[in-house]
This record gives sequence, structure tokens and C-alpha cells, in this order.
Amino acid sequence: MTPAEIVLLVGAVLIAFVVGSFTNVIIDRLPVLLDEPNEFGERYGTRPWPEVVGGRSRCSTCGEPVRPIDNIPIVSWLVLRGKCRNCGASIPAFHLLGEVAVPLLAAVAILVIGAHRELAMALWLIPFGVAVAIIDHRTLIVPTKLVWPAFAVSIVIAVIVAVVGGHPDWLWGGAVGIAVFAGPLFLIWLIHPRGMGFGDVRLTVVLGWHVGFAAVVGGGRLMTAVFLTLMSLALAAVSGIIYGLLAVGSGRGRQMPFGPTLVAGSLGVVILADRILTAF
Repeated sequence: MTPAEIVLLVGAVLIAFVVGSFTNVIIDRLPVLLDEPNEFGERYGTRPWPEVVGGRSRCSTCGEPVRPIDNIPIVSWLVLRGKCRNCGASIPAFHLLGEVAVPLLAAVAILVIGAHRELAMALWLIPFGVAVAIIDHRTLIVPTKLVWPAFAVSIVIAVIVAVVGGHPDWLWGGAVGIAVFAGPLFLIWLIHPRGMGFGDVRLTVVLGWHVGFAAVVGGGRLMTAVFLTLMSLALAAVSGIIYGLLAVGSGRGRQMPFGPTLVAGSLGVVILADRILTAF
């Protein structure tokens, strides 16, 4: 690694710890348990954004504000042994998972991709993907309030990368990714809406945009976007089988979220896109 890449790695990972902590705030506060299931059978809704990002963090059991010393990413959870300092209630493990996953995946992306134009999109996809995957695992919803704002940011980043790189045509890769990724899932939802929530279809719009764009930004063609998007679907299907077996073993039965596996397949392809294309 060059000195510039080492500085980028250290700086980005430090920032990623902070981003991971904020990602946990979204994971914890955005979903809200409903008094009764809504018209779609969902047990969870979402809070308004001002309620999500405003105010201090509090223990969900006793309501005591979390001290600044207890808000240090990863360290505080380990020091407190996953329990509230005030009441001793367990702090859900997803707090630690989110704080570890974001910087870890950011470090992997930087090491694999390097200081190249593809990196910006990957670094944005990581906290969004982690948030969606954990929320969907916990609540079986993919929040619209999270998906569309994230997609808007993804478009802005892609446009900047394409314009600065002198290739506005790269954006067509994202469009192809959306068509190939979201299209089949939309048809599945249309034919059998009870088998898949529409939130998963919305999610694949964002994921398809990232995968398709990653396929062409390194010099690939539109067929490359089709290839990598289909690979993302295949990886999501394989990880879905594994995830489903684990879900059945844990007693969740048929209530299996698709978000985590869709995110896993897409993140893997986006980070490894250049190496996959080189291999083929």
C-alpha cells in the first residue's frame, strides 16, 4: 500500500466508527412497534426523522440517558458487558454488530478497491446496507423512509463520480442494474405479493443501481452490468438458503426477511467487482 492509501485507510476507518455509531441510532430508533399490525400485516412502523436523529440516546428499558463515556463505539458495549449501567438490562447485540460491521466492511472495501473512483459508492452502500439488513432482521420491514433518501444520495454520488470521470454514460450501468435486479423481484411480488414484501423490491432499486454502476465504472460495458447484477441475485439466493435454514433452526419459521441476503450479495459484488471482472 502507498502512504496515501494508508492514510486513507486509517482516516476512513476512524470516520467509519462514528458512522457505525450513528447507523445504530437509526437501527434502534427508526422502527417503532405498532399497537396492532397495519393493513400489510406489518407489526412495525417508522418514526419521523426528527424523532430519530434528535435527542440523546436512552436505555430502552429504564429510559436513563446514555452517558458520553458509555457511547464510545464497541468499547463501551464491551466494558459494560452488554448491559445498561443504570438498570442492568441487556443492550441488544445489534448495537455491537452495527458498530463492528461498518468500519470492518469499510476497511475491506478500501483494501480491495483502493483509492479509486469506485470507492465512494461502496463506502456509502455499507452503512445503508448494514442498517437495512439489521432492521429487516429485527422487524421484517425495509423502511421506505430509509430507502428513498439513501437512493437520492446514491444518485448524487454516482453523478459526481461520472461527471468528474468524464463518463456520464456510466449512469446507464446503474439503470441496467435496477432493471435486472428490481425487475424480477417486482414480477415475483406482483404474482405472489404475500411471498415477498414490496420493501424488498424498493431495496433492489438501490442495490441494482450500485451493482450496475460498479460494473461499468471500471471500464466494463452494459452487459457487464447485467452479468454482475445476476451474480448478485445468485449470491443472494445462496445466502438466502443458508439464512433460511438458520431462521428455521432459531424458531422464526416462515418469517424470513430477504433484506439481509440481498444486501450481502450486493455488497460482496460491489466490493469485488473489479476482481470478478478480471477473473472472467
